Amino acid sequence: MKTSWKGSISFGMVYFPVNVYTATSGSAGVKLNYLHRKCNSRIRYKKYCDTCNEEVSQDEIVKGYEYEKDKYIVITDEDFEKLPIKSKKLISISHFVDEDEVDPIYLDKAYFISPGNFSASKAFELFRRAMLETGKVGIAKITLTSNEYVAMIKPYDKGGMLLYLLYYSDEIKKTEEITELDYNVDIHDNELKMAISLIDNMTGEFDIGQYRNEYQDALKQLIQSKIEGKEVVSPPEAQSNIIDLMEALKASVEAANHGRTDDCALKSGPSNLK
Repeated sequence: MKTSWKGSISFGMVYFPVNVYTATSGSAGVKLNYLHRKCNSRIRYKKYCDTCNEEVSQDEIVKGYEYEKDKYIVITDEDFEKLPIKSKKLISISHFVDEDEVDPIYLDKAYFISPGNFSASKAFELFRRAMLETGKVGIAKITLTSNEYVAMIKPYDKGGMLLYLLYYSDEIKKTEEITELDYNVDIHDNELKMAISLIDNMTGEFDIGQYRNEYQDALKQLIQSKIEGKEVVSPPEAQSNIIDLMEALKASVEAANHGRTDDCALKSGPSNLK
């Protein structure tokens, strides 16, 4: 696995090297190309300079900042390296907090952390185990891909540690901007009890492995059907004649109970067979 960042972690006077790896791979869905509707030829995107009137290759492209209209200063890789930011190579833990203090809305991308070398293993494991015992997570800063992020570091119970990049507070939109949330409704006690009963009946263990990307499966089937020249038929939309909220809750609870009974029967199996 290719490292995304190499540096060190420090908390207090303890200091040890670490490697950081991307923990997620993103979508592995079907790749679709843009085509010209007229001839079904693939659309190409070219990097073009209007001043020189020519196509530009990647190695001819640099980054720049527009400080006035059509006036730029060039920022090179060497300039980025000269920035006086210690988080480029050091994750310095500023403090520890309870994990539930960090609102999930702040969580961005996840990374794995491992010891940078064999001699760092003891300090790494000590740091990981201390957080496990206390139930705390570390808050720090890290510089990745030409930007500095707030980060949360936590022990991963399957081994190693996780680092989450966090959004800054000014990057989070306010719910006040959603006008649909400005409502005022009356919830009856029986409706709330029925809804809680439904949640209780639908409660189980979380297993991400039981979920598949059905959209991608259906898309692959659609592509295969079109390749074979078959007609693609839309499935009928689900219809519901339940209008009353209480009636819907009762029907849902009954369905959940029935599903749980079926699951128990399948797990236990027939007990009177010899």
